[in-house]
Amino acid sequence: MKELGVDTLNHSKVIIARGRQDRPMDKVKKDINKEENEEYDKDCPFCRGNEENISQETDVINKNNQWVVKSVKNKYPIIDDNPLSEIKGEHDVIIDTYKHNGNFFNMNEEEFYYLLLIYKNRFKDFKENKNVKYICLFKNHLRDAGASLMHSHSQILSLPFIPPDLREEYKVCDEFYKKMGINMYKYIIQEEIKYEKRLIHNDEDFFVFVPQVCRFSGDTVIILKENIYFYEMDDNKLKQLSVILKELFGKLYDEHGNCPFNLYIHSHPINEKEDYKDIYNAHIHIVPRKFNFGGFELSTGMYVSSVKSEDIASKLKFD
Repeated sequence: MKELGVDTLNHSKVIIARGRQDRPMDKVKKDINKEENEEYDKDCPFCRGNEENISQETDVINKNNQWVVKSVKNKYPIIDDNPLSEIKGEHDVIIDTYKHNGNFFNMNEEEFYYLLLIYKNRFKDFKENKNVKYICLFKNHLRDAGASLMHSHSQILSLPFIPPDLREEYKVCDEFYKKMGINMYKYIIQEEIKYEKRLIHNDEDFFVFVPQVCRFSGDTVIILKENIYFYEMDDNKLKQLSVILKELFGKLYDEHGNCPFNLYIHSHPINEKEDYKDIYNAHIHIVPRKFNFGGFELSTGMYVSSVKSEDIASKLKFD
């Protein structure tokens, strides 16, 4: 049976076709070694020791007098600050770890903490430009998810406008608040706690779940419970989020192996009169690219959900 659903967070239309997950396709092998490569690759521009091969450093976190995480100007930016450009902004690459064989599936809590700290630092630096309206942070893991280099890295951009998808999310939250008199994310958390079956993890600061309906099958969402900007998270929250990421990616590896994924952060607009701070919560999406999309999605702008959210959540749940 096919149904027409609405994405839990942004209300875009989604076709629910549960049987499609049984289509014949190549499976990602679960016995892929997390440590596929050596810790250092002499030809990799992101490895520690090859600093002469990368562009201008914009931030760095050191440990024992050596860098562990750093951000650099993107040599091939989506957006730049060229005075001749019609739209201006900044585009950094964040080198997640100095290890060539490091990735989200084998990083420890301390490594995640340092990475989140530099995420926060770059958010804070980018927002100082009064022309910035939105800060976009995302990560592509492996070529099938859009990564151009094997060495684990993230990207962060400052934009002089609010992207359409985010503007629509803010609109949905605003309309929900006016109709229901409650923050939409707070309401979702309350309802998901009652239902339990889509809940992955719940603590004082974060709520992790698989939305009932989502555009991208397997989408896992981490909601920051407090109504603050992403860059306002204190050290305790960063450390707790580090624990969550380590646990969650461990579960994802157990389920899918070293699979391609996209991670992205949705946060509040910057330097706008309406910041939506009371009605919108920053959150992180993690989308395994096991369940891909093709011509139908590209030709219609609609997505097909083929896996029950409850089934995914049950395999990723942790305390």
